[in-house]
Amino acid sequence: MMRKMLLICIFLFATSGAYANAMEPDELIQKTTEQLLGEFSANRAAYEADVNGLYTMVNRVAIPHFDFDRMTKIVLGKHYQDATVEQRKQFTEEFKTLLVRTYSQALFQYSNEKIRYIPAVPYGDGMVVLEEIEVGAAVPVRLEYFLSKEGGDWKVYDVRIDGISLVTTFRNTYNITISRKGLPMLIADLQKKNSTQAVE
Repeated sequence: MMRKMLLICIFLFATSGAYANAMEPDELIQKTTEQLLGEFSANRAAYEADVNGLYTMVNRVAIPHFDFDRMTKIVLGKHYQDATVEQRKQFTEEFKTLLVRTYSQALFQYSNEKIRYIPAVPYGDGMVVLEEIEVGAAVPVRLEYFLSKEGGDWKVYDVRIDGISLVTTFRNTYNITISRKGLPMLIADLQKKNSTQAVE
């Protein structure tokens, strides 16, 4: 199960990149998945020696094309309206850093799993793109990427893994901390976790 989740993390961050302005969502996902995994494979030894280089690559390829403002609203849920502008900004930055570091490390679990790309279909105010990943199980892992246009570019705001929403899962987890300790404590907890993961 752990390996399955790590592989899913890889493809979460392979959903957008340098192709964002030129392609529709389904083609964008396929091309940038190939770019991310291609760069990782070509530079794996360097990334193993210095993981900061891997963080930089993930930031360059994927991060500009995620709608973290929308993700923050979903993850914070009912607490978003009560948060100050500064708290929203701090949470977004720490959440982004946590995802980059977690999913960058997941790339080291990749071992040429097969991916089946399924054409995008309309969903709400945007599109949903489907992938099926062979992970050695009888039933492939099914990923659904939810994208909407922000400033003319397609951006990812959620991923469902076998029907389970990533942002909803984070929201349920973080809601417990916020309800018990408050948003400032959640931000402090994320800052501490990111600090312990930092590489000099």
